[in-house]
Amino acid sequence: MIRRGALALGPALLVVAAAALGSMSLFALALGLTALYFGCVGALWLAARRLVVTRTIDRTELQEGAPITLHFTVAGLRGLPVRVEVLGAAGDWQDLADAGGRVTYVIDRPGAHVVEPSPLRLRDDLGLFSRRARGGVAESLLVLPAPAPPERLRRGGAEVSGDPEPDGLRPYTPGTPMSRVHWASAARGGDLQERHFTTGRDQLPLVVVDTADADDESLAWVARSAAGLVLAFSRAGGCRVLLPGDRVPSVVADPSAWPAMHRRLAALEPGDAAGAAAQSRGVIRVTAANAPESDDEPGALPPGVVALSEWTGRHAERVAA
Repeated sequence: MIRRGALALGPALLVVAAAALGSMSLFALALGLTALYFGCVGALWLAARRLVVTRTIDRTELQEGAPITLHFTVAGLRGLPVRVEVLGAAGDWQDLADAGGRVTYVIDRPGAHVVEPSPLRLRDDLGLFSRRARGGVAESLLVLPAPAPPERLRRGGAEVSGDPEPDGLRPYTPGTPMSRVHWASAARGGDLQERHFTTGRDQLPLVVVDTADADDESLAWVARSAAGLVLAFSRAGGCRVLLPGDRVPSVVADPSAWPAMHRRLAALEPGDAAGAAAQSRGVIRVTAANAPESDDEPGALPPGVVALSEWTGRHAERVAA
């Protein structure tokens, strides 16, 4: 505001000085400066109407801490003394021409995000005036949690592809094949029972993920810790994973199943407390309640990047303004 006020007062002060001194040179300078100002403002107005910005993102999925590059193509400014700047990660304005038409961000927070249209600034070549704009359209971005190395690991008790073996009896479940009904117990007058079989999948370690009452920091800790456990287990024989909202654990038998589970861990949200399965023996629990307290503030998201849970849809369709 102070700079704009000084720019506006410049021609007026020159006119006053020209009148007081009777100087035509100062008067001509005042007129020339006024014409220059109007020319810069007019160029910015025309540039805002003609500006077309195309933005592409080099990837839509990355692990936290890895760089992501936004590429910009600017059109419509030919012949105008105007340049386009983009808001950088440090909060400074970077000339797109000098930066090669791109800007790089680093996101240190796992989860689903939205990259809104990027904040841009139109500025005349003399640097006298500027006008805000936005470039691109809203795009989704999944930031995968960086796996935290687990403290210890318990190897699974059997091969995933092992043949089924009997593991005692359990109450009959409607729909169970008649070949599995234990008729001897029924003949003795007891309740109907069925033979229960287990496979290697049933003997794999079970990782239970509990996000009850999680805030942003504890949710990120849960995602990283669970990711570290599941990745290590996938390389050591496999495991089962029970995520919030799931009734049946998912099997991660080997590293080929890891990417899909990695994406699911990135999309964790605060949920209900873990069920009875979390109390069974041999279960490894990763719960938000056990997240360590940290005095470090989470890093701010880059300009134009917001968590999906906080996105309001603003600027969703804007290409330039």
